[in-house]
Amino acid sequence: MLLCCICLSKKKGNDKQKEKVKIVYCLNSIGKLGGMEKITISKANALARIPGNQVWIIVASSEEPPLLPLENVSVVHLDVHYYEEDWRGYWFAMMDCFKKVKIHKKLAEKVLNEIGPDILISIGNNEKRFLHKLRITSNPALVKEIHMEKRYRTKNAHSWKGKLFAKMAEWYEFSHTSKKYDKIVLTTKADKTGSWENWDKVTIIPNSVSPYLGKMSDCESKTAISAGRLHSLKNFQSLINVWKLVHLKHPDWKLQIWGEGEERKKLQNQIERMGLTNVVQLMGYTPDLRKKMSEASVFVLSSLSEAFSLVTVEAMSVGIPTVAYRCSGGLRYVVKEGNTGFLVPENDEKAFADRVCLLIENDGQRKAMGKAAFEESRKYATENIISQWMSLFDDLLEKKQRIHNFS
Repeated sequence: MLLCCICLSKKKGNDKQKEKVKIVYCLNSIGKLGGMEKITISKANALARIPGNQVWIIVASSEEPPLLPLENVSVVHLDVHYYEEDWRGYWFAMMDCFKKVKIHKKLAEKVLNEIGPDILISIGNNEKRFLHKLRITSNPALVKEIHMEKRYRTKNAHSWKGKLFAKMAEWYEFSHTSKKYDKIVLTTKADKTGSWENWDKVTIIPNSVSPYLGKMSDCESKTAISAGRLHSLKNFQSLINVWKLVHLKHPDWKLQIWGEGEERKKLQNQIERMGLTNVVQLMGYTPDLRKKMSEASVFVLSSLSEAFSLVTVEAMSVGIPTVAYRCSGGLRYVVKEGNTGFLVPENDEKAFADRVCLLIENDGQRKAMGKAAFEESRKYATENIISQWMSLFDDLLEKKQRIHNFS
């Protein structure tokens, strides 16, 4: 059997089992160092604490330690090893992906029929291609979460072939398959505007952040902090250029970049080439990012695309202001211009550096904006966001029951 022991033990429960709401999340991994994995575990834990809920996470990858501890959440690993052939080139990767999707589909259908979910949620990984096609006897309500800004592929494409593929992939993911789900959940208004205004099945629920229980930042350290996967979309190359300008005015201030990724070597070479070795540091991974944030005074973000930017809200929750590019996506709904931070035109490195220097040179403004950022972060508290999810689930189950009674 594919279900882990905890799943099996729950399946043998008493007659009250029928009264419980079974909620299942599907995604590639819960061990990767990313916001999507972090927020899924956080929501699953919060939902599992609500009496009457049973929560599963079905993971495509093999067994691995979760990014965060799990609380009364059952996990099933399907051992579908995507991306094994990526090193061989584009076409090998594509053919391998089609093969793995077939395996993934078969295993997922088997497990889901053992669980019998009421709510089935795609986090937007490989499972999004087929969840709506599975034959599941419990007939669950299908929910698709979208954690990526709609045009992120196009933003990262450079050749005409790449842009063509990106357009096709965006149509397939955000239009064609999305129509098959009962509800599409976005994290901000940004993607709905110009894309889904007339879609009744589209709703907006922001990501949540648990309260920070450690010491808040006093915004006095001479440190700015950034975090994210070391990937081209995060645009850290531009941030390092920005810090060269900041360093000319404020050589005693340092920049820490937390995260790992394929661009580490390239970025480290840039830091050394620009003579910033002592002031710009690639810090690697930390399991306690918010503690590191609380030891800084400014959060800086250079991304080219952000659907929501959980990491920005995490920075706000420890009381530090943000300076970021006004990138495509929903960041402009998270950062309140001039109140909790500053947004500057995309890739305008001088404007970015000027805003950072403004905060460095004005202690009172920096601290006031940090306090405002903390107050703004409270609306993303877990209890507020989870109540929105439970309301959505109740509506979906009520609609499902009405359809069942009518038929």
